[in-house]
Amino acid sequence: MMDYSISCKYSVRLIEKLKLLDTKNVLDFEVINKAISFAKKYHQGQLRKSGEPFYSHPLEVAYIISDYNLKTDVIAASILHDIVEDTEVTVEMILETFGRRIAEMVDRLTRDKPDGTKLSVKEIIRMAYKNGDKEVLLIKIFDRLHNLQTIHFLTAD
Repeated sequence: MMDYSISCKYSVRLIEKLKLLDTKNVLDFEVINKAISFAKKYHQGQLRKSGEPFYSHPLEVAYIISDYNLKTDVIAASILHDIVEDTEVTVEMILETFGRRIAEMVDRLTRDKPDGTKLSVKEIIRMAYKNGDKEVLLIKIFDRLHNLQTIHFLTAD
């Protein structure tokens, strides 16, 4: 069996930052480590255009978000934000493993819906705003920011 433990440069960097910021011991590192393992397991073999492992992206999104929101559910959801869209993981699997709020955030961030429709980024943002879900808005904004920070790896098309 493949070892999906958290020791890679992206996860080490994230965990070190979270431990520094978590001065009031509010984070549940068991849940965060489980989210990292989940992302690494299910995104295994997927690469970004930069050649980096795909899971580096959600870990970087979580890294950025930690400066603005230091809640376990938000950090875990940011780590899992692409997993339903890009792997065989379902919202139900997230619900069973991580609970209602994390599953809800991941579902709200997932563009591909069970009925076969695909939401635009604009629709995801509009729905999060309509629902008053600032945490989903935050994750989506920093997802887009990280994508823009790495845009130079894409072709002009």
